[in-house]
Formats: sequence, structure tokens, C-alpha cells
Amino acid sequence: MVKTLLVAVGLVIQTAPPIFRFETDGFWLNLHHYLYVLGRVEAKMPDITREAVAGAPADEAQGLKALSDSERHAWRQAVTAYANGLSKLEATFDRRVYDVTNAVRRASPDRDAGSLQIEAAVAEALDRAAPIYRKAWWPQHRAANRKWLQSMQDPLKKFGPQLLAYVTRAYQEPWMAGGFPVNVSGWAHWAGAYSTYDSLLVVATLNPGNQGLHGIEITFHEAMHQWDEEIDARLLKIARDNKLKFNDLLSHAMIFYTTGEAMKTVVPSHVPYAEIAGIWNGRMGSFKPALDAHWRPYLEGKTTLDEALLALQR
Repeated sequence: MVKTLLVAVGLVIQTAPPIFRFETDGFWLNLHHYLYVLGRVEAKMPDITREAVAGAPADEAQGLKALSDSERHAWRQAVTAYANGLSKLEATFDRRVYDVTNAVRRASPDRDAGSLQIEAAVAEALDRAAPIYRKAWWPQHRAANRKWLQSMQDPLKKFGPQLLAYVTRAYQEPWMAGGFPVNVSGWAHWAGAYSTYDSLLVVATLNPGNQGLHGIEITFHEAMHQWDEEIDARLLKIARDNKLKFNDLLSHAMIFYTTGEAMKTVVPSHVPYAEIAGIWNGRMGSFKPALDAHWRPYLEGKTTLDEALLALQR
């Protein structure tokens, strides 16, 4: 009778689709990123003092204590292979790194890396390191991933829908149907989180900057890069139509600014990631006055998107 009544009054109960789809147990993805970060340290890349990289050697040293001499030697060989190859490339933009990351994120943990369609030298390094990583680091990294994800659940449930409504309204673009995929890894790269081709998004759970509400902010930030092509095309057209110079850094500055403002609508005391990380003290700082003067009024509903995009470029 209850079922009949529900049909008669047309009552439909629907669950809201997820905003994000998290993957915390990607063994190969976690190993790949750990070797990538450690390889950047060994190769003495410019970013090795950054927060998202600087803690990796201490983490490695702790795990090395549990290994035999032969295991330590094999592990160092794998790190050196990355240091001489992929770790010298930029994970966000270089297709060689992306091809490996995209392959390993889909790989079952019981597969050999050699069976994946990736560079032979990289597959060899991963296969050499895999049993050692399982023994010395993977249990702790997987636990950190799960703990981080658990810590995100309540704030996402509480604030996620409002944040999603804010950013989709601001950008006038639809969110990915079914939720944006987020690959969770103990380590990722110098920024602590990144997004790249084909909706590949990775967040580092051991990065201090990705904890608490900043973890929510940075995950939204990286997912908003799904609109880069559309926003850059819109900015470029407006620049050309008005004989203005197009700066491809502007869209990234807009994301930093928008996610920070979105977070302040749900937690007024929140200090945006861009301020904590000193983003406005670097190259993007030149955009800050225009964002305050023209983008904030748009976010407050006082002007149109095209008017704001034009004003940002004048």
C-alpha cells in the first residue's frame, strides 16, 4: 500500500550525485608518485625545498630502516631511474609523465608494471620497487590516504553542495556528471596536488597544506581546471575583440581567487590557500588588484561574466 501511495502522489526520492569520486587504494599510482618525488630530490630539482616535497626524504629514511641491504640497494636503483628520467619532467604538463600516471592509476595491484603500456625503463623501476614499497611504506601511505579521506567527509557533506553551486554559478559551466575523479596519493609532486589531461587529478595526503578545509579548497581548485579550455577561449576572444593582450596565467589566478572566496562564504574566518601559500606574492600577484576590483563584484552578482572578463584584461 505504501508503494502504491508513493506512485500515486508522484513522490520520487533521489540521492544527489557525488561531487567527487575518490580512489585511495591505488598501489601503483602511490608508488609511482613516491618515486617521482624522491627522484626530484635526488636530481636536485628547484622545488625540493617546497612543503610538498621536503618531507619525502625523512619518510623514506624511516622506511629504509626496515629493509635489508639488498632491498635498500634495489630501492635506490628505482629512485635513481626516476631521477634520471621522469622526475626531471613536469607531471602536470609533460605527456610522458601523464602516460605513465594514467596507466598506473587504472592498474590492478596484482598486475606487474611490465604488463602495462608504459616505458620499459619505468616499468622495470616500478617492478623492482614494488615488493619493497609494499613492505616499508605502502601500509602507512594507504592508512594516511584513508584517514585523509575520512577527514574530508563531514566538511564535504556540510559545505560541498554550497561550494559546488558557487563555482558552477561563477564559471557558468556544468560540473562533471557523476562526480570528478580524485586520485589520492601519499605524495604527488611539488605542488602537493595537480590536475592534468583527461580529468586526471591527484591530491597528496601527506602534504601539510592539504589538511582540513584547505584539503577541500585545493580539491575544488584542481577540479575547476576542467574548465580551463572554455575559460581561456572566452578570455582570448574578448582580448582579441578588444585588442588586448591575453595572459594565460589569468585563468589560474581566477581559480585561486574564486575557490578562496567560495570557502569564505561557508566559513567566513577561512584564510584562502593563495594567501597562506604566498601566491599573490609571486607572478600571479599582478592580477590581484584587478580580481579585487572586477572579479569580486561579479562573484557578488553585481556585473556579468563577460563584463568581468573584459575588465580583468584591461
